[in-house]
Amino acid sequence: MSLVITRVAGLATIQDLGRPGRMHEGLPRGGALVPALLARANRAAGNPDDTAAIEIFGQLAVRAEQDITVGTDAGSQRLRAGEELELGSEPSRVAYLAMRGGTNTPIILGSRSAHLSAGLGDPLRAGDAIAVGDAAMAETPILPFVAPEMIRVVRGPDRQAFSRKAIEALESGPYCILPASDRVGTRLSGPVLERTAALDVSRPMVRGAIEIPTDGQPIVLGAEHPTTGGYPVVAVIVSDDLDAFHAIRIGGSVTFIAS
Repeated sequence: MSLVITRVAGLATIQDLGRPGRMHEGLPRGGALVPALLARANRAAGNPDDTAAIEIFGQLAVRAEQDITVGTDAGSQRLRAGEELELGSEPSRVAYLAMRGGTNTPIILGSRSAHLSAGLGDPLRAGDAIAVGDAAMAETPILPFVAPEMIRVVRGPDRQAFSRKAIEALESGPYCILPASDRVGTRLSGPVLERTAALDVSRPMVRGAIEIPTDGQPIVLGAEHPTTGGYPVVAVIVSDDLDAFHAIRIGGSVTFIAS
């Protein structure tokens, strides 16, 4: 059984929970940009949470080659042979389409995830056929996904590179999610954060780090973030709020609050 991609408007890739433990090799974990939404789609399809699925930025249309059960954030659906399904990422930034059994796509370095910035895997194109995998079925309740009104951050580590006014500006917001955002980083537009000192060292980076380049506009590192960076980091998003932040649609707004 398989799904055939009939149309892609934007970016669609295969994603699971990524490749942990390879930062020392220059490869961040990667994987789903919003793991909580991946888990919801997998639970709807009857899969374990970490099963590989299709991650969608924009619009995707697929056709079932045979009868197949699929899951999305909205629930499960049975597609009959020849039936088509269209799915868009709105009102979130990304959406996930899971097939019962997962995807029978290549495993590279322990994951099926495409990591385009590292040259692992490829974006999905019209005409691609995604074969169904053999992941064991899992009957797990679908948990609600509720985004907080504000995204919590921990200040630092580079407080010395910013004035107090810059820290206050970050938390005054709101910031707009720019179209130039991708899986590497989310670019924001809002109050300018003035740097008082340059960072003269390169240090390891993490998902959710808020870097401030010379223009003073924040960049929040995402799933395919560089393993090291030289821009000063004004704050880091609290781990429990990362999914909520990365689910905010392009053009949406975000307000930060110190944890």
